[in-house]
Amino acid sequence: MSKEQTRRVLPRSFYTRLDATVIARELLGKVIVTSSEEGETAGIIVETEAYMGPDDLACHAHSNRITPRNKTMYDIGGTSYVYICYGMHNLFNAVTGEEGMGHAVLIRAVEPLLNETLMVSRRRKEKISPVITNGPGKLSTALGITKEWNGLDLTDPKSPIIIVDGSLDREFGRIDEGPRVGMSHHTKNCGNFPWRFKYADNKWTSKPDKVSYDW
Repeated sequence: MSKEQTRRVLPRSFYTRLDATVIARELLGKVIVTSSEEGETAGIIVETEAYMGPDDLACHAHSNRITPRNKTMYDIGGTSYVYICYGMHNLFNAVTGEEGMGHAVLIRAVEPLLNETLMVSRRRKEKISPVITNGPGKLSTALGITKEWNGLDLTDPKSPIIIVDGSLDREFGRIDEGPRVGMSHHTKNCGNFPWRFKYADNKWTSKPDKVSYDW
């Protein structure tokens, strides 16, 4: 990681604000940087979803329940929350809010920025295309994010996963807001909360209108 990236790592104060929807929106355009023995990869965040316990029935921390799976959600904002969905998909979230709140932002899609060759190889595809990173499980595979990275400090420049202020010289256009993806009838009206944010014209976002779960 370069010295410039180190200076631009998002600080704890970015994450510890109380409204996860504000943070989810402001994470658009930020850059996830991951480092491993295979190399360094990076992607621009282009789609997010906010989750806020205890009243959000779609959130793992609803009703203030604490389980071995979700306990990381109650850590201080700026902690990585990685859980396995359907026994195979690693989903990466940034914990937000103060310790004990149970808030997080799911990163749903990224636009590849660095080391596309490694991303394509990890996804076992032949070439770079939106299918590489246009879903939360897909981007985790492409960026090398694993369950072992659950609980890491995203504000520590030495962490294998950080989020930096992209400082990108480009315009991303309009931000769309809408319901989160794959909410079941068990979430009642929570499934309709407009807590998903994405760049409207970005081809790397997921396609929830076509499938219920776009991993």
